[in-house]
Amino acid sequence: MNREEMLAFLKNEARGIATMFGPNCETLVHDMTRPGHPILAIYNGTVTGREIGSTADIFGDIGDYDETVYKNKDYTNQLVLSRDGRTLKSTTFNVVGEDYHFALGINLDITHMVRARQMLTEMTATSGDLQQTLMQDARSQLEELLRECVSAVGKEPEAMKKTDRMRIIRMLYKRRAFTYQKSVAIVAERLNVSRYTVYKYMHELEEMEKAGSVVKD
Repeated sequence: MNREEMLAFLKNEARGIATMFGPNCETLVHDMTRPGHPILAIYNGTVTGREIGSTADIFGDIGDYDETVYKNKDYTNQLVLSRDGRTLKSTTFNVVGEDYHFALGINLDITHMVRARQMLTEMTATSGDLQQTLMQDARSQLEELLRECVSAVGKEPEAMKKTDRMRIIRMLYKRRAFTYQKSVAIVAERLNVSRYTVYKYMHELEEMEKAGSVVKD
């Protein structure tokens, strides 16, 4: 394929891509054999404000870069922050033949999409998992009840006798403390007894109440 045929092919490619992705997608063909890499064809040029014949790069600079960099490597899906604060994705492909060297550029303005993503991130952000938060709050409430009951008995768990612990269990039971999730495990840990012991005390209290005997609190 000679120079003119390749140029026509690239123009068609550029036109098709710009049409497919809409006005926020700029496509262009550079002549890489000439100083400044002038633009030979451009579609949706309003994205960067350039036109045919322009030697400005995507940043708006003219001649302030090493031209050999662009000639030796393709750049795909690169972030560009424009001078006017927009965000773009940029791709450049080099096409080299015996009598030509063109570059096909694709620049997509994603400014609105980036802002939309930020809005979605803000709108979908949460301060915590409700189930976990409720469980933590319930544990805090139960621990507060435990502190009140231990204070009422007037002894630390290490110094308590069975009657002291049963009194605490009774006070907790009357305050519906055992409706909290994992309440038995928390109470057992605080009183330095096993969960089995807590269940055993609860059963004994139920039996005592049935028999009419009451453990005072």
